[in-house]
Amino acid sequence: MVKYIFVVKGQEDDHLNTFWNTLQGVFNSLIEPLTKPDTYADILNKLIMIVIYVVVAIIIINLVNKSIDQFFKLQNRNPHGRKRSVTLTALLKNVVRYVVWFIVLTTILGKFGISVTGLLAGAGVVGLAIGFGAQTIVKDIITGFFIIFENQFDVGDYVKINLNGTPITEGTVQSIGLRSTRIHAYTGELVVLPNSVMSEITNFSISNGKALIEVPIAMDEDVDKVESKLKEFLDTLHSSYYVFVSKPEILGIEDLTGNAYILKIAAETTPNNAVPGSRILRKEVANFLNQEGIKSPVPIMMQFDGQKPQ
Repeated sequence: MVKYIFVVKGQEDDHLNTFWNTLQGVFNSLIEPLTKPDTYADILNKLIMIVIYVVVAIIIINLVNKSIDQFFKLQNRNPHGRKRSVTLTALLKNVVRYVVWFIVLTTILGKFGISVTGLLAGAGVVGLAIGFGAQTIVKDIITGFFIIFENQFDVGDYVKINLNGTPITEGTVQSIGLRSTRIHAYTGELVVLPNSVMSEITNFSISNGKALIEVPIAMDEDVDKVESKLKEFLDTLHSSYYVFVSKPEILGIEDLTGNAYILKIAAETTPNNAVPGSRILRKEVANFLNQEGIKSPVPIMMQFDGQKPQ
């Protein structure tokens, strides 16, 4: 019995010695290189190499960005071309930045003896493992490509975004990325939307708008005279306001009420200026009617005595 106990104790000492020797070997492998001058020289060379790669990458990115700006400068002659160039310029600059830094990273890893091929293979395995969880991101990127290259909207456009018929947001596009789009809502918020949720897009900035107003005129006013005076006045608005693409026109009598007829006036406006154009028309027409003494309908007051008709 005593002999058995000593055997076990001897085995424990062997295991302890083995563990200590292993720990000492690891410690020596870490500390020993630090005692050699060549180690510090090698570290300094690698640090200098990293700085050089980073500086070269920054220079390349700046040069390519300037080339991109120069290339799209020719498209800035009209508003639509200017917005399109801003969208594509931002996209290409992002792509260039990602590609350059990826090349720099893989090159530096290779200089440190890290196998880039093995790293990519491992990343492929990891990517396969999380592939089901990344389906939304892939969908966002694919949708982003369609949005950009189908020219659905550009930076600076005023858009309304719906998802399955439900409004999500409405506002001015600030930036378009491959995965998400930033929209400055008309209420002031900055909304960041994944591209995949933008299933229904209404772009108010692609084509010219139409400003429409209805003007009530008292029934005892002569229709022909009112329309003639209004037409002469509306012809002057085209040159006074840049929002009007053409001269406002009178479409005719839209409706008749008991004490008035309703004139409908329309004006073609620049993109995204239909609402401001309507407000300008209402103000200018109201001032003109007052100056010319053209009467608006007066509400008819009816007295109700509470008695039932016989």
